[in-house]
Amino acid sequence: MLDPGAGHGATLVDSSFLLTVPEAARLLRISRNLAYELIAQNRLPHIRLGRRLLVPRQGLVNWIARESGLPLTPSPMLSLPAQSR
Repeated sequence: MLDPGAGHGATLVDSSFLLTVPEAARLLRISRNLAYELIAQNRLPHIRLGRRLLVPRQGLVNWIARESGLPLTPSPMLSLPAQSR
């Protein structure tokens, strides 16, 4: 997925399920400090793993939809590869 905010030198954005706060801020085009403030106010979805704060990608998509008044899109189903016996 291309990062639309990257300008002329568009870069690939990692498609991982969890984003760091700076990655989420970059996608939202807000400052890192504002992202941390929104997390401190429990306004931005996040999880804590040990000392790390991470933003679930699907939670961020749903948050944007809610904040903008758009209908929520269903979460994609995750499937694991079948195990051979």
